[in-house]
Amino acid sequence: MIDRADFPSTSDRPSLPADDLTFDVILFLALAATTPGLFRDRAVRGTLVSLAILFALHVLALVAGVESFYATRLGAWSAAHYGAFTRNLWATATHFWRLVGCYAAAFLLWWLLVRSTASPGPSGRSFSPAASPGGPSRASRRRGKA
Repeated sequence: MIDRADFPSTSDRPSLPADDLTFDVILFLALAATTPGLFRDRAVRGTLVSLAILFALHVLALVAGVESFYATRLGAWSAAHYGAFTRNLWATATHFWRLVGCYAAAFLLWWLLVRSTASPGPSGRSFSPAASPGGPSRASRRRGKA
């Protein structure tokens, strides 16, 4: 809910959609819940750091949403207080966050800070053939000169 003293008391109060500010947390937590080894020290630390970063991004997204509202939806007042470049900047920032940023932030934070710090899997084996105990498979080894 956005409230200002100069809004008439009989007018509707504008609001921002709350789902835009919470969907990425839900997505991030769902991704984190599917990660094997989530409750190891490094993965828990990565999850908490990721949630703190998402909180900071939510503050920035809220600022961009409110500024975008002021810059684009108040008619003559918006035109008088915001230039064309600034109106486009705030509108672009808000649309970018809603269309790409919230999803990308959740996936990137999960990939970089949670998935990479969790254990490789329940069997304890790595998925890389080069990391297997015998090294690369026989077919992928270089042949010496005969």
